[in-house]
Amino acid sequence: MDLIDVINKVIQDNVNAQKLTELTIGTVTSKSPLQIQINPNMEPLPSEVLLLTEGVTEQEYEIKPTEEFLEKMPTCPEVMGTYKREPLDKDDKVLMLRVMKGQQFIVLSKL
Repeated sequence: MDLIDVINKVIQDNVNAQKLTELTIGTVTSKSPLQIQINPNMEPLPSEVLLLTEGVTEQEYEIKPTEEFLEKMPTCPEVMGTYKREPLDKDDKVLMLRVMKGQQFIVLSKL
């Protein structure tokens, strides 16, 4: 094995050991304050280390079809209205990205 191969292996092993990012699945154990369990042998993750994306936060939005849409689909008024996306709730399963060597977790979506 050449010296360059040894150096490359050491660098690769070091990067792998740091676990820069990793996908993981968790379960919401508490809604307020938000806590997510990723391993039954560990304490749940507190809200301070959780970064929530827009897809897992409570949002309300209104759908208003354009006039062009209504001209083409006059019998489809049920698409209009206000819709609400619920926030995370107890026992929800979530997909998360572990970052900063496990110091923070980005909550990507509900499963």
